[in-house]
Amino acid sequence: AAVVQQGIWAGIIGLSITFVLVLLYYRMAGLIALAGLIVNGIILFGVMAMFGFTFSLPGIAGMILTIGMAVDANVLIYERLREEMAAGKTLKSAIGNAYEKAFTAIFDSNFTSLITALILFWMASGTIKGFAVTLTIGLLASLFSAILVTRVLFRWSIDLGVLKKLSFMSLIPPTKIDFLGKRKIAFIISAVVMAVCVANFYVKRDKALGIDFTGGTVIQYQLEADQFIPLDEVNKALEGLTLSKEANATEESSAATGVLLSVRCATEDAAKISAKLRESLPTLGARLPDTTDADGNPKPGEYKVGESAQEVSASAGSTFIRESLIALGLGLVGIFLYIAFRFEFAFAIGGFLSTIHDVVLTIGLIVLFGSELSLLHVGAILTVAGYSLNDTIVIYDRIRERLRYETGSIESIMNEAINATLARTILTAGTTIITLVIIYFRGGPALEGFALTILVGLVIGTISSVYIATPIVLWWGNRKGGNLRSYVVKEKKAEALPAPTN
Repeated sequence: AAVVQQGIWAGIIGLSITFVLVLLYYRMAGLIALAGLIVNGIILFGVMAMFGFTFSLPGIAGMILTIGMAVDANVLIYERLREEMAAGKTLKSAIGNAYEKAFTAIFDSNFTSLITALILFWMASGTIKGFAVTLTIGLLASLFSAILVTRVLFRWSIDLGVLKKLSFMSLIPPTKIDFLGKRKIAFIISAVVMAVCVANFYVKRDKALGIDFTGGTVIQYQLEADQFIPLDEVNKALEGLTLSKEANATEESSAATGVLLSVRCATEDAAKISAKLRESLPTLGARLPDTTDADGNPKPGEYKVGESAQEVSASAGSTFIRESLIALGLGLVGIFLYIAFRFEFAFAIGGFLSTIHDVVLTIGLIVLFGSELSLLHVGAILTVAGYSLNDTIVIYDRIRERLRYETGSIESIMNEAINATLARTILTAGTTIITLVIIYFRGGPALEGFALTILVGLVIGTISSVYIATPIVLWWGNRKGGNLRSYVVKEKKAEALPAPTN
């Protein structure tokens, strides 16, 4: 489909800019990261092609999440490498330690996303299964390329004498921000915004839901290959109409069947939309086609594009969203159990509640901005949940590490852990935002809401990892009598990890 192609090309442009920034920031190490990301992409597209999987819009969301987590894995390793080199380690030793220390955060964040992906593949259907397939393949490829491929490339470069020293750009100096000291303000702001969003959703009710969930009509025009109409023109033609619900236009093209233009709208709006499109777009009215007879002679004549209209039921969309929500819920339960096993119960509570917070707030803000929820938003919301969990687990990993070795209050240790991961948080979020902004402006009208949803959710998820997820762990630890450190040390006492360098 043209929309998917637009999304893929916009994503490629955004990722290309991301790769350039990684090269500029990490220099020689960035070149090795780029090689790993290329391997990741080759595996992802190769497996998709091998098994005949097709890219849908949710599939593109899975690709964005996958590449974002692959970039994040490299950033985690390189920020650890920066710390090891600052501690005076030799290059070979620093690289080995960096990979060992970053491994748990990379593995845990990828594994939790994999839990959700597998449950979605099992439970969901349609395009969301495409999201699950893309995400599953991408996560496995990401682990392989970030943990194995780049490490082997580092080893070869050192052994061959090509790499003798590393230098990184440093745009974000060490910080000592009291993040948790502002947790009450953050909770109040979050509660107020969420209350406004819930109230707005209650007032709008059915108006907040698109045709996919309420039912309506699909108007379709079968065009010849030379009759392609940009979706921008279709949306521009509909701008002046007063509609009961937002109309969504999509276009699919192939060499065999030509172009199929579809407009999903409320049933009561179908007649006026059809008349307006006929009036505004000459291609849909009478015209002389550019055709010839069997002998190659011009064959002029009046031609009018055929139109069909079909009512669609809300039940299919309702079933679809119900399956996705059940799968997401089961995924969150699975993640809760995994985090409780790998970290501690308090961390599981924080990760679970903050992810629900992010999903609800993202949906609420999108509706508050005037958008109607459609099936397109489902893939975007799943991506938001993945990013939120990834961010949270990276911070949790640092907190767990510092609780084992450092003295002082749990609150101060948590603040230090957040500050230690701040550079990684800004870099990862920043590079992903670049890709989303490119998709928003270059991906066409159909992808604007899709990209905006992920963008809003990414910002919310990044903030909530610091101001929602971590304070919940602190609150739970205090509620249990301040024994959080003893739980972490007791459960992980057998692990002989080196102490952190800062």
